[in-house]
Amino acid sequence: MGGQAESLLKDGRYASVDCVGEALSKFKAVFGAEAEVEVIEAAGDRVAARFGGNMCYTCGTYDYFEDFAYFLSDCAGEDWGVESYSQNPDGTYTVVFRPRRLIGKRVRHVVIRIGDEVLDRVVEDAAS
Repeated sequence: MGGQAESLLKDGRYASVDCVGEALSKFKAVFGAEAEVEVIEAAGDRVAARFGGNMCYTCGTYDYFEDFAYFLSDCAGEDWGVESYSQNPDGTYTVVFRPRRLIGKRVRHVVIRIGDEVLDRVVEDAAS
């Protein structure tokens, strides 16, 4: 994991890198057969991770991101969610997680392939 080793919580406390590590371990224990995840940044109130594996080729890819956010929420003592995600050229996804109270708009990268035609859009909406 790169970046700062602590993540600021709502009440001003810091969650140690152990919290992110705990979320990572739980996620891998449950979804390790179909999903690979690597935390690439844990700094302040932001965690960025790269997701890969078979889950990238399913219609439920976003659900894996939400599951990781749930594991973060569980150890951080505050509700975390997906702020943004984008699909990388190699098929993996880069996902940014933040406490839900800080997410104003959610940014989603949508790629639809039908035959040789590709629809590639970025969609912004209010966070739920």
